[in-house]
Amino acid sequence: MNDLFLLCRQCEELHPVCASTDDDDAALDFAEFRAAHAGHGLSEARRVPDSALFDAPTWDPMATRWFSVAVGSELLHVRSWRTSIDEPRRHQLARSVPSSCEMIDVDTPLLRRALDRHFYPHALRPIKVERFVDMVNELLATLDPGAAETSFDDPTEANASIGPFPPALCEVLLDRCTPIFDTWEMGRVGSFIEDHRFEDGALAIRVRRILARSAA
Repeated sequence: MNDLFLLCRQCEELHPVCASTDDDDAALDFAEFRAAHAGHGLSEARRVPDSALFDAPTWDPMATRWFSVAVGSELLHVRSWRTSIDEPRRHQLARSVPSSCEMIDVDTPLLRRALDRHFYPHALRPIKVERFVDMVNELLATLDPGAAETSFDDPTEANASIGPFPPALCEVLLDRCTPIFDTWEMGRVGSFIEDHRFEDGALAIRVRRILARSAA
């Protein structure tokens, strides 16, 4: 995603600044935009980091994006979209970005399967699997999604990031398992938490921003 744009306030349109001489089409589009809007007065706008929202996964070229730009000390909102894969992306000022709510969860089906496999060849009672999943969700519900540590974006879902299970909660989770699991099972539970607490494990958290409405 480009960081620098030219803004035509009169037309409320923006165009990414083309700094590369290797892309002839992009350079031509940029030159045409500058020529078409030169008489309107152009301002430089810089994208605000970590302000983007998407209505589809980030890899989808047809995804609509909303983000913020700074023009001096002024903060403006931008909507970016295209109507066809063959057309260039358009950027226009927006009244607002979509409202959203943040939440933290885990991949519950994956967690169930991984816990069951970890105990193989022994069978873990389904009620204990569900209690473990419930305890994980109860602990995550106490966290502030905005302060959660994440490592990378989730490529399968819009506005979602993946991160490790918070280290401070690992010991708490293990303690809460004591009344639920037998003594011999607790060793397996402890090794499961240690093996799967990282961002590539079954306890990895997913921080999501859920769009509540569209913005124009």
